[in-house]
Amino acid sequence: MRKIITTGAELRHLENYLDPSEILRFFEEKFGTGVWRCDAEGRMQWSRGFYGLLGLDPNAVAPSYAEIERRIHPEDRRPQRDPRELAFDRFLLDGEFRIIRPNRALRWIRIQSETFLNSAGEPECVVGVAIDITEQRRSLQPLKTDAGRYAALTQVAGGLLWVGSQDGRITALLNAEDKPDAHRFFGKGWLDLLPEEERETALRIWAAAAETGQPYDVEHRLRQSDGSYRWYHCRAVPVPDADGSVREWLGISTDVHEERLSTQHVATWRLTGAQLRAARGMLNWSVKQLAARTGISAAVIRRLEEQNGLLRLPDETLTTLCATLSSAGIEFIFGAGKPGVRPR
Repeated sequence: MRKIITTGAELRHLENYLDPSEILRFFEEKFGTGVWRCDAEGRMQWSRGFYGLLGLDPNAVAPSYAEIERRIHPEDRRPQRDPRELAFDRFLLDGEFRIIRPNRALRWIRIQSETFLNSAGEPECVVGVAIDITEQRRSLQPLKTDAGRYAALTQVAGGLLWVGSQDGRITALLNAEDKPDAHRFFGKGWLDLLPEEERETALRIWAAAAETGQPYDVEHRLRQSDGSYRWYHCRAVPVPDADGSVREWLGISTDVHEERLSTQHVATWRLTGAQLRAARGMLNWSVKQLAARTGISAAVIRRLEEQNGLLRLPDETLTTLCATLSSAGIEFIFGAGKPGVRPR
């Protein structure tokens, strides 16, 4: 196949066959554009396409800057200026704005212009190109609406909104402006905030959610900047890609510390030795391991497990037992029937 090379001379030769007015007409009709020119004295000329954008009759309206201003939507008008300033400040008309045609139709147009200099290097005229962008604006409106709703959601959300990846990294925080310590969650930083005994359970639950695509739902404690721990309820749902694969996870972490303590306070009064024994067995922990995690002596734990009825201990000790086992993945059941335990 012979390679065809087009030289600059051939291009110039082609231009000899093209009438500039026909080129202008072609582009204006095909792309919905218009052209205007303004000289240093503020006198304007408009192309037929520019008349069409404004909805005006070339035989009835003389081109002028004042006529353009009259067609611009009142909310989009700029401070009035002398049209002769167009030659020195081409940005007087640059940008996007609405126009109102004589038939009351509302259209969006975008104008870009360029200043041309004379041989002395002084502004001689400004030439501008206008294009109708109404359809593009309409197509963007739903996106703007969604963006507004999203911004409102981040304001009313009762917890920290975050975006995570399949491997458990937090990649973005969506409403962290008024949460000075939120940066600690980034990447795998959230894992370092968990008590050491709760990390394995949190990772296991996350891995299961990532594998199945089911929502992630867990409660655990997170270390605060002062070293104390608070309970958080963390929920996340997968965000699918076009092919159905999981692109990312959208989650929220809500402080439920006071609610959790209140619930635990009630629950610990009803905790039985059988529940304690069953919970330790489910976790495959020895008495020594439970003692090390709670700070309660192994002898006390053995004595508690031997009790068939309700445990009689100080609130603080019962709360510690219940919290440690719950954070490791155990849920205590307190209903009208027999008390029980099950994995969370």
